[in-house]
This record gives sequence, structure tokens and C-alpha cells, in this order.
Amino acid sequence: MFKKILYPVDLAHAEFAAGFAADVEHLAETFDAEIKVMTVMPGFGMAIVASYFPPDVEQQARREVERQLADFASGVFSRPVKTRVEQGTHWKRILRVAKEEAVDLVIMPHCDKGWAESVLVGSCAQKVAERAPCSVLLLRPGEQGACLT
Repeated sequence: MFKKILYPVDLAHAEFAAGFAADVEHLAETFDAEIKVMTVMPGFGMAIVASYFPPDVEQQARREVERQLADFASGVFSRPVKTRVEQGTHWKRILRVAKEEAVDLVIMPHCDKGWAESVLVGSCAQKVAERAPCSVLLLRPGEQGACLT
């Protein structure tokens, strides 16, 4: 049923995302699916933003984020996974990767940040769930280890 699983993580909250890794891996093993772990780093693309930084800072930042993502993935998964770093708006990049990679399932850790934030900006997970070209599974705190095992 699921052959490609996308697991987007926010490295600023890596410990939170790591808490769901066993569930992601269990689901992947159940369906003999490939796991792709991704993260999105802030964009340097706007000229006004880029003008404040030396020319090579974007490449340095990308290499560091790639290293952090690889360390995260190898630290929480017992099987090999693919990693990918994107740059830009989180939910838009997640949707783009899901489409490009022909993903069957996006699994996202989701923490409700409260009424004010959801009304003013909306949740990344909510935007992905509403627009994804595939199934989306949102994992919430308190569900770790209980929802998929």
C-alpha cells in the first residue's frame, strides 16, 4: 500500500521528531516502504536577505543542515533512509517533495501550538494535510508508540 514514506522534520525540534521515529520505522517495515527524511531551511533567495551575508554563507549553511539531518536520521533509524534538504517555505517544500518523489504517505509530527498561532498563520501540518497529493498521517504527543504498534 505504501512504498514511499516522507518524514519531514524540523531540526529545531529534533528531539520531538525523534520520539516518533520508531512509529515511522514500524510502518515502513510493515509495508516494506522506503523512508525519506527531509527538512526545510530558511530561504536566502530574496535579494535583500542575501545582501546581508557573505556569498558562501548559504552553501555553508546547507552543508551544516545536511550534516545535522544525516546525524538525526542515523541516530533515530536502524535502517538506511534517504535524506533531503530543501530551502524555502516549509509546507510548500514538503508538498513539492511529496509530488516529485511520488510519495504514498507523509508522516508529520504535529504539536498544536495554540489558538492564536493557528488562527493567524495556520499550521504547517494542517496545510500539508489539506493539500497533499497523497495520504498524510499526523502524529501528536502522547501517541508515541501507541498508535502504530
